[in-house]
Amino acid sequence: MNKQYNLITLSIVFLLAIISSISAVSVVNVISTPSEVAPGEIVDINMEIENIFEYDIYNLNIKLDLSSFDVPFAPFQSSSERFLDKLKDGDDERFSFKLIAIPSAGSGIYKLPIQITYEDNEGQLFSKSELISVTINSQPELKVSLELESTLIKGQENEFSIKIINSGLSDVKFLYLSVNDAPGINFLSEKEQYIGDVDSDDFDSVSFKAHFSESSSNLITLPVTIKFRDSTNKEFILSKSVNLNAYSLESAQNLGLAKKPNYTIYMVIVILVLWYFIRKYLKKRKRRKARRQ
Repeated sequence: MNKQYNLITLSIVFLLAIISSISAVSVVNVISTPSEVAPGEIVDINMEIENIFEYDIYNLNIKLDLSSFDVPFAPFQSSSERFLDKLKDGDDERFSFKLIAIPSAGSGIYKLPIQITYEDNEGQLFSKSELISVTINSQPELKVSLELESTLIKGQENEFSIKIINSGLSDVKFLYLSVNDAPGINFLSEKEQYIGDVDSDDFDSVSFKAHFSESSSNLITLPVTIKFRDSTNKEFILSKSVNLNAYSLESAQNLGLAKKPNYTIYMVIVILVLWYFIRKYLKKRKRRKARRQ
């Protein structure tokens, strides 16, 4: 009988401990506007707090803990704390915070700790911790251009490089660049090339080999397709174009873009060869005259 009584007593104590540890407040809804904030921009966070117990709570305090170095946000024109004198049982209340993302913050999903404290109707203090998340990201901005390293000559095999510049605030990853067919160009290398990651304010380049026909246009618009993912793993496909200037060999030589044949060297070689045979002939003729005498 004593054992059964002790077991019931322990069960009741355990149950009361569980009940006392359950918070009377719950974060039931969090909305960030905009859903993704760029570095240096402002985000509004609205959260709904509900009293889920059957008694009123008092001196409710909601605090966003921005003290960690891992949290790249700061309060904007307001405090990171909100207060409420009383929240009746079953009621909910909306709390708003205005934050600014640190301009140097990298893209990603960041967890923001929330500290909640309140008192029950007997003045006992309770506290709990919650986490919400805010995404820092911005629309990737990629530009493509031709690296002017070589002159493209019609009727020949040429190699050229396309530069990809990330001028946006977010890094990109898993980047592929592919060139599409254009009149007068026959690609000799793979038309799709993998580049990988390109950080913000950085660039990379990829090379292609192609034969340009004699009948190709002087100005060729080459369609380019870029596929990549941003820091939140969203996929993007962009269509771009690169202008290629193609020259005939004669035009390139006249413009100083290609070397002209050095005819002077050829003339000197021809003169030296002729002089060699002339001397040889004269020596041979001189010997014949000497034998006749």
